[in-house]
Amino acid sequence: MTDKPFKSFAIVGAGPRIGIPIVKAFLAANTPILVIARPSSNVSSLPVDDNNLTVVRADYTSAPNITKVFQEYKIDVLISAVSLATGGVPAQHVLADAAKAAGVKLFVPSEFGPVVQSEEGFAGAKLRFSKYLRSIGLPSLRIYTGLFHEFIPWFGCVDETGTFYIVGEGNVPVTFVAINDVAGYLVHVLTNHGPSRLFDAELRIEGHRATFSELGAMYKSKVPVVHADAIPTEGISNAAVRQSLHQDFNMGRGSNGYNAATGTDDEVLAKSGNSLWEGHRWLTIQEVLAL
Repeated sequence: MTDKPFKSFAIVGAGPRIGIPIVKAFLAANTPILVIARPSSNVSSLPVDDNNLTVVRADYTSAPNITKVFQEYKIDVLISAVSLATGGVPAQHVLADAAKAAGVKLFVPSEFGPVVQSEEGFAGAKLRFSKYLRSIGLPSLRIYTGLFHEFIPWFGCVDETGTFYIVGEGNVPVTFVAINDVAGYLVHVLTNHGPSRLFDAELRIEGHRATFSELGAMYKSKVPVVHADAIPTEGISNAAVRQSLHQDFNMGRGSNGYNAATGTDDEVLAKSGNSLWEGHRWLTIQEVLAL
């Protein structure tokens, strides 16, 4: 196999959070992208008038059907943007089997979050799936992004309460990155680097490094900022989830440089993948959230 960049790309899970931004980044780079949508999926948000965009519908639960799609379009790289929250990550096994059967060269699984270092817990499905890809001999590219800038108001309960909540001191650095930077980065590395750099690679990117206390300083001219022992429960959906995440952040687990085995954080490691997009200026939290 040559080490030239890949030529043909497909994505599953083209939803509004990260999937559609990835599609738009491919189109902005004038690079064809195939969107594989479920028969029932609403694709009205996709820019279907672009000649570089092709949309096909297929049953994700049928490996033979998906295999035929990959073969018909001669796909080199499959990108998965399925949702962990809705059970999409375990469902990737069928996609992996189909990709392997069709000769897809690289699978980009749905990571797009902090580094997962344990098979335990809700996010452990990501690590288990990466091991499955290795077991069937399908190369993968895992991209760790930390937290999206755009989700910071959710973590702080701003929309529901009009207040930015911080659990505890909030003095531990966390990795953040803008969604558009994630999408642009993915397209850049896939279209500019070949197998020798991307096969079974784990890339860690960081657009802005900040503690929750520093986020509070950004918010203080907009809304009250409160340090609390717990996330309020009244009127707050998934309060226990947010509470748990804040506790993880206070232990260092929100940084892409965190090492669970040693309990240490490596700031250089946290953004080690940034170098593959040389010269790019990463968006700040203040820019994205108008703070």
